[in-house]
Amino acid sequence: MNVMRKIDKILGIIAMLLFAALLLVVIIQILSRYFPYDFIWTEELSRYLFVYSIVIAAPLALRKQEFIKVDMLIEFLPKHVRRIYESVIAVLILLFSVVLFIYGFNLVTLGIDFYAPTLGFSMAYTYAAIPLLAVLLIVYSVVYIIDQFSIESQESEEEQL
Repeated sequence: MNVMRKIDKILGIIAMLLFAALLLVVIIQILSRYFPYDFIWTEELSRYLFVYSIVIAAPLALRKQEFIKVDMLIEFLPKHVRRIYESVIAVLILLFSVVLFIYGFNLVTLGIDFYAPTLGFSMAYTYAAIPLLAVLLIVYSVVYIIDQFSIESQESEEEQL
């Protein structure tokens, strides 16, 4: 899984860059209120940057188990049952992501003929966030499931020693 660590690092860097760009655009938007120049594109661009930063960061949160969850009852389960439960959740995320990819791809094809009002680029680029999120969640769900059972096999080997 050394490749996944590199992908994690790349996605983390991209997410930070997108978030930094979002902060910069919001600062420009705030400063433009006090100057005679009005940057009308800042609100739209900040929205798109926010969406894409979430798209890039969500798979990382899935891999690191940083999503909000109620685990009060789950903590009482044995480790192997907990891993099975977490894997079932990952499979459900995987299935949802497949459906999300199909409908997101349809939305991208619909957005080809539409353009962003102030920025002027095709809305297909904006709508592409949905299938991109789906692909990343599919990959990270599979990796998460593999990690769950590889951790279990590593721990069982350690217990035998």
